[in-house]
Amino acid sequence: MHRRGVNKRGPSKAGGKAGEAGAATSAGTVTNKRRCVSNACIACRKRKSKCDGNTPSCAACSSVYGTGCVYDPSSDHRRKGVYKKDIDNLKTRNDTLQTLIQAILDHPEEQVHELVQTMRSSDNLEDVAEAVLEGKFGSAIGESIWSVTEGEDVSMDRGDRTKSPSDREPTFETELSQRMSQLRVDAESGQVRFIGGTSNLILLPSQVQNHDRSGQCSPNFGRELERSLSDPYLTDRERNPILSWTNVLGASTQSCEAIDHLLQMYFVWHYPYFTTLSRELFYPPATQTQPMRYCTPLLFNAMLAVGCHFTAHPLARSDKNDPDTAGDHFFDECKRLILKNDEHVTPRLTTVQALALMSVREAGCAREERGWSYSGMSFRMGTEMGLHLDLEGTLRQRSIGRSGRMSEEELDARRITFWGCFLFDKCWSNYMGRMPQLPSSMASVHKYIIIPSEDAAVWSPYTDVGKSMISAQPARTRAVALQIIELCEISSDVLLQFYNPNPKKPASGISSGGRATNTTGGMGMSDIRNLGVLWNRLEDWRKKLPRELEPQQGCLPSILLMHMFHQLLYIHLFRPFLQSISATLPTLSLDPRRICVEAASKISKYLRFYKREYGLRQICNIAAYMIHSACTIHLLNLPEKSAKRDIVQGLRSLEDMAEGWLCARRALVIMRILAKRWKIGLPDEGDAILARAAK
Repeated sequence: MHRRGVNKRGPSKAGGKAGEAGAATSAGTVTNKRRCVSNACIACRKRKSKCDGNTPSCAACSSVYGTGCVYDPSSDHRRKGVYKKDIDNLKTRNDTLQTLIQAILDHPEEQVHELVQTMRSSDNLEDVAEAVLEGKFGSAIGESIWSVTEGEDVSMDRGDRTKSPSDREPTFETELSQRMSQLRVDAESGQVRFIGGTSNLILLPSQVQNHDRSGQCSPNFGRELERSLSDPYLTDRERNPILSWTNVLGASTQSCEAIDHLLQMYFVWHYPYFTTLSRELFYPPATQTQPMRYCTPLLFNAMLAVGCHFTAHPLARSDKNDPDTAGDHFFDECKRLILKNDEHVTPRLTTVQALALMSVREAGCAREERGWSYSGMSFRMGTEMGLHLDLEGTLRQRSIGRSGRMSEEELDARRITFWGCFLFDKCWSNYMGRMPQLPSSMASVHKYIIIPSEDAAVWSPYTDVGKSMISAQPARTRAVALQIIELCEISSDVLLQFYNPNPKKPASGISSGGRATNTTGGMGMSDIRNLGVLWNRLEDWRKKLPRELEPQQGCLPSILLMHMFHQLLYIHLFRPFLQSISATLPTLSLDPRRICVEAASKISKYLRFYKREYGLRQICNIAAYMIHSACTIHLLNLPEKSAKRDIVQGLRSLEDMAEGWLCARRALVIMRILAKRWKIGLPDEGDAILARAAK
């Protein structure tokens, strides 16, 4: 049995020398038990030699190696004493968390929500815990976090957060330099408005932002507006509450049935593709008699104006004998309400939604410039309300105020409104060939979530003869809408990359028009690279698509329209390079002409699915633009047999759609002009259709 401390392998060089030195110092004395050294010097630790722990210098350093001897207890992480500071920090953190958890358990429900919001926005939880222990939670901490609407600075130092506003010493310089942007609750509408840091309006107290004609503040303006909205519709409210939202058709039972019919048309055929509001939030107020947050007469009449284009009901037309007047009477009521109540200057979610619906309806009526103006009003109002911002972050917690704190319901309504406007914007940008008014780069707001109850609700076709359960299936409204939004993000990049009339300053080898010169047959390498990136994004979208959203006979109309839009983006992506052949794209091995022809053929295929299952009397007006774009490619591909078949089908479909949408009739006129200009011979049936359209 070996003695303790004896190395079986023999002493090392350093250990031996140190041992000899130790023996020399103790010569002539009785050997005692070796002293345990709790802290070795840095040099001995590096040499891995024994250290006797003597100060100011150990024996190994002074007698053997002649090196400097330095002791640093904090650098030895094997010793328990080193962890004392860490233990203290953990104990403090544990006490802080215990205090906050106990406060959450003990406080009333309304104060718990405020406490959680304060914890999320605070940089130091110890300050929050200290305020709770001192009983200052409802005052000091609350004021420091929520008082931005009263003009407080959101970028104050951590040490100032627990001070009351009267204890601080604000200066003009700090107000100008530290203030960024704000979300304020509008005194008129109760809605949130966004004011950026460069605006001088941010310096104006929120309570004096709105004035009446006399220049005096009108704090009751919101309630006055609500009364003015409801007063014209007092007739027969008790018997038919739905009539309280419009007085266009009077107050008869027949009118009530017609309004319900038009509303069903809107929600069955238009809403699933252009999802810009929550149906669950809209419908409960629509069955009541007072204007509500998510339902106003302006929005109600806008829905009815759109719904009129999906039906042949006589009350859907201002002139019963003229189908071209479908929805005009409800649209005129929308314009009257906007002017009477100054809706265009009063920011509301419902006004943003109504203006967007009015814009797309005008596009369907071939009045693009008016529709473009309405879309701009909608998007600008949405931006003013900060719909494009993420309100779950610090900005929401610090700039709305305690009284203006948003519920999850309102956050969802804001998200679905913005992303609905985002879709409207991309439809308009593609339709008019203009740059997006709402680029993807400006949006920080999260996409809305899927609500199981809404997406699981049964969707079934609804026509003038009633509801049919033959094609009934889950609505999947939000699931489809979120996929369409992804396509819109790709579409935005396609427009900015290849259709921008004002590109950035060209790099070397790039012409002012954004195209390369003398390289790869007229295409720059950056064009080829960007083309490949966008093409891969379109391919990846298709690969990642859930199986239930695949295009097939009998699927949802919105799914078929979504896939038609997907193929339309291929056309938009490769149409600028139609004169290029596959040899000009060696790195991609892509033929732009072939891809455009295949995309147009698929649009025609999905259109056949739609027509066989639902007919074309009930179809969104955006389909006319997709069909028109596909027919243009078919025209280019004549006299191929498949092109003849598909172009006749497309022209016949546009003729069928023209009964409800004037833009389809105008598309036929454009196709006739193109065929004549380029002297392209059409099949006889196609010529006959274009001749009828020209009359």
